[in-house]
Amino acid sequence: MSSITDNEQIGREIMNGDFDRYLNEMTGFLIQQSQTSISTKSRSNTFTDMSELPVDNEQSIIYQIPIARDLDDILRDTDLALTMVSSDLTIANKSYLAQDILKLVDQIQSQNILIILEQRCIHLFGLNDIVKEVEKQIEEIKTKYESSMVKLSLEPKQIKFLLDIYYNELKALETNYNDTTIIENLKNGEFTASTYVHDRIEPEIITLASLCTPIDFEIQEEAFGLIAHNECINLKNIGRQYKCQLDIQMKTTNKICEIPKALPQDHISNKLTAAAIKIYKNDLVKQKVDLIVIYSTSIHLCDSILKQAGQSVKNEYEKTAKISSLEPFEINSGNLSCRKLLFLPWEINQTSQEAFYQSIRNFISKAIQHAIKTHHTSIAFPSINCEKLNIDKNIIANEMLVEAQTQLLSANILLQINFVILPEHIDIFEIFQAKLESLQRGNLETKDIQIQYSFTKLKITIISNNIEKQEECKKALNYYVQQSISVREHFKQDLLKKWTQLAINTFYRYCFDRHVIPNMDILTGYLKLFGSKESVTEAENEYYREQVKQSEQARLITIAQDIIWAFKIDDKNWEKYPPELNAHIEDAYLTKLPTYQYTDDQFVEYIIDFEHNIETCVNSQLQRPIIRHDGFDLPEYWQVQKESIAQFSVQENSIEYKEIRALFDKTMINKYTTLLRIDRIQNKQWYMQYNSYKSFSPKKNTEKKLFHGCPKDSAELIINSFFNRSFTGINGTAYGQGAYFSTNASYSHKHAQTNTLNDERYMFVANVLVGDSIRGNINMKTPPSGFDSTTDGDHIFVTYRDDQAYAAYLIVYQ
Repeated sequence: MSSITDNEQIGREIMNGDFDRYLNEMTGFLIQQSQTSISTKSRSNTFTDMSELPVDNEQSIIYQIPIARDLDDILRDTDLALTMVSSDLTIANKSYLAQDILKLVDQIQSQNILIILEQRCIHLFGLNDIVKEVEKQIEEIKTKYESSMVKLSLEPKQIKFLLDIYYNELKALETNYNDTTIIENLKNGEFTASTYVHDRIEPEIITLASLCTPIDFEIQEEAFGLIAHNECINLKNIGRQYKCQLDIQMKTTNKICEIPKALPQDHISNKLTAAAIKIYKNDLVKQKVDLIVIYSTSIHLCDSILKQAGQSVKNEYEKTAKISSLEPFEINSGNLSCRKLLFLPWEINQTSQEAFYQSIRNFISKAIQHAIKTHHTSIAFPSINCEKLNIDKNIIANEMLVEAQTQLLSANILLQINFVILPEHIDIFEIFQAKLESLQRGNLETKDIQIQYSFTKLKITIISNNIEKQEECKKALNYYVQQSISVREHFKQDLLKKWTQLAINTFYRYCFDRHVIPNMDILTGYLKLFGSKESVTEAENEYYREQVKQSEQARLITIAQDIIWAFKIDDKNWEKYPPELNAHIEDAYLTKLPTYQYTDDQFVEYIIDFEHNIETCVNSQLQRPIIRHDGFDLPEYWQVQKESIAQFSVQENSIEYKEIRALFDKTMINKYTTLLRIDRIQNKQWYMQYNSYKSFSPKKNTEKKLFHGCPKDSAELIINSFFNRSFTGINGTAYGQGAYFSTNASYSHKHAQTNTLNDERYMFVANVLVGDSIRGNINMKTPPSGFDSTTDGDHIFVTYRDDQAYAAYLIVYQ
């Protein structure tokens, strides 16, 4: 038999029908052009010419029967068959199937058969029996490498474990064995591979899927519970590093954190601030206060108020509303009893219960802050229409009253606040009154602001095929948790007592925005922060910044407590700078800065020139003189005091006592039975304000010692604040709507109502700067321009400024 060196060339020539050369070389080969049966997986085709063999991916093996001693035998024994294969059958192919075919070719080279290998088919030429034998061997090789499906005995959890944890290993098996599909089929508990590797792949998969008893544990750290909902992916990745699958169950609960209350600064207590709040069953327009607040978003209320105020007020309102309808604005009161009207939009937010409550608090706080900033001493609110909003009346009362008290505490000032309920709303009036009585008894202090946050508890199940890996994984998870969280504690933080409510609220919200829980005890000076390590560090840095800020504010207050800066507003009057700005100006002055620049509430910029004592408006370049007043001398009788407000009993044998009693007895002799005591009032802040007004006033030598009688509750308020016509008890309004004083103690005695418990009466001796006084009348809300007080022309004087009078002594008698 001839040696065939180029199978492809031979095959091509055979297909072209050029058999003569081969017949000669092979002692009489013949290709019979008979029908060729082609079997495929899904079709049967018949070809009469080899050139019609398919050339797609499903290839064929051609069996042709050659070699016989004579032509009759060849014709009689020739059997031509074609079978499909799907592999490259040239020697260049390194697949196991191709390699085994090539080995077979080597084995039968000595037999009377010619095998021609092409890229996609095999040609056999030889005796029928040999061809059939070789065909059988080829079929066996094909069967060996034929892919088939294997069903695995795996539970769903094992399949999930394999695909999650051993994905890469399964992928490697697919790569190592040709025609193998594991990943895709494993989802159904199967894999596909050549028959000869079934016994190799299946045991490997079963071994990997042999699971140990799962380990369950919970992450107990509360700090991690704040960030747990975002950490599941990281935890599962840690599990994969240890060839462990984590099944994580999350349970999220909502918790409430109450923001602590700022301490009342110095002297004002909750009970005193509550006493500055009153409930009236009346018409809002009849309130004789400095400021009536109107919901500018309530068309009905606005129309009603403006109609009663008069056309001029309505015109002023319409003009002003066009300019600043979304901002609070004041206008004159016209025919009404109040001094001014404040129109303030109420942005009702009913997206949630807390959002609605906050919108009420915002409305109250904005109005009160405006009143304080504009130096009003009394303000009146209408009640909210509970029925229209379908809100519990108790909630409305609580939110309005508690916020009013909160603002008074934060401002460290007493402002008379009235809530006016329409007469027909008896139930609402009773609810407001009951809530106020609780405040006045001190039973209900400022309501803590609450913040809701989510806490997630994780229950983790560790699944693995190796016990040691499970334990290592658990340790790694616990280590990760500990490294992810942080707990920081600070003790003896005394400066916390100086933090304002706004500062506390802002800091708490800063923490919660970063999933950090703060725990602050103002009284003991304790602070705890816990949460994610990075976020706790951020919160702690913010705390340090706020501490520095609060410390700086305390420093400024200290250095400026006896200093008053003021600017000139006209030829006769000076206006004091607000306390905070006053402190900053003094600080700049002490550090010897040549100038100090600031921006006021209206965003107008000013520059203060300390050398020339001039303030210049940056925009208009208008200038006004400034003055620094220091070195106030305290009264000679004052004793050393630790607090800013103190009350000392005057010794009966002292000159001081005899002077005050003589003044009292001048008109009170034989009108009382016992003078129990005379107390000296040492309210340093109030005295400074009074002395400042006295110094800046162009009208000198107008100070008088006058009397003011009042009930005990009002006396307590006056001692801690100032004379306010709203809570001192209005001793008539015939000569103006202000605070009343008299040169005659006997007249003030009429208004010193008896304390029913012990029959005590209370009367102040006040230093009053009456200035230029004019006869007053019932309609006067302020004195006419150029005058400082009103009078009856005899012994009564009416003042309208907080710093115009100072309560120097309190006489307690029966």
